[in-house]
Amino acid sequence: MKKYLLGILFISIISCGSSDELDNQIPNTDPPLGKIKTLTIKDEELANGITSLVEKLDFKFEYSNDKLVKVWDVNGNYTENLDYTNGLLTSISIEGNSYPGLSDPSPFSEKRKLMYDNNQRLVKVENIDMNYVKNYKTFEYPSGDIIIVKNYIDNYSGIPFNTDMLKIYMNNENVTKVERYEEGNLSKLGNVITYEYDNKINPDFLIDRNRILALPEYAYNIFLLQNYSQISKNNVSKMIKYYFGSLPDSPKKEFEMISQYQNNGLPSTIYYQEKIDNTPNDYIRVSAVYGY
Repeated sequence: MKKYLLGILFISIISCGSSDELDNQIPNTDPPLGKIKTLTIKDEELANGITSLVEKLDFKFEYSNDKLVKVWDVNGNYTENLDYTNGLLTSISIEGNSYPGLSDPSPFSEKRKLMYDNNQRLVKVENIDMNYVKNYKTFEYPSGDIIIVKNYIDNYSGIPFNTDMLKIYMNNENVTKVERYEEGNLSKLGNVITYEYDNKINPDFLIDRNRILALPEYAYNIFLLQNYSQISKNNVSKMIKYYFGSLPDSPKKEFEMISQYQNNGLPSTIYYQEKIDNTPNDYIRVSAVYGY
């Protein structure tokens, strides 16, 4: 379960980030209306009628002039700093621990540089931390409702290797399907994830979708590693992951998201529920509690 929740640390999430246009202004550190201020993620197990806490992460969010500049876990397991240039997110620095719930967690750090085209669309994100294997991802926009993400790694050989490619389908500002192809080869479909939504606003949508796109593979995204649905306008109500293709008879795993909302329409709590053979798995309980 920790692999889903913390992805070597729910790192999809920092001293304070800045931007060229913010430097000459008096910072306003109050979170904008509707923006996430705190987030608590709990991973619990139920055995013999007794609920036990497996892991808990308490995140805080810091803003400057309407821009998110820092996300950190109060226990020191995760710190994310964000920097801006001319209003665009251009750098993400991360320090923390992999699997913080273990007795011997391993340190993790990464700094990522974001690059844009003339239309201010994110086109490349590169790891610029010299202490780690070089990796980067590129973004293509063949149409208004499709995003193609290609992941590359360079194992000191000087020749980048395309580890995989994702094809993200959008509809009404929501991600409806993500296809993953091995080695970027369209003939090697690895898995397909489909999403269903409610009609309420996703709080991550109010921050910066480029942050979600740019976070590294071991990154904090609500509930699931590399969950690109977090760029969506609405909240996921159901997710189905099909293995070895998307045919109805393909092996699959289903997840249900149960959201409770405040009067302003933003979620106060989201419960993560895995289903096995269409039956809820009641032995694992995962929740995210938001403060604004």
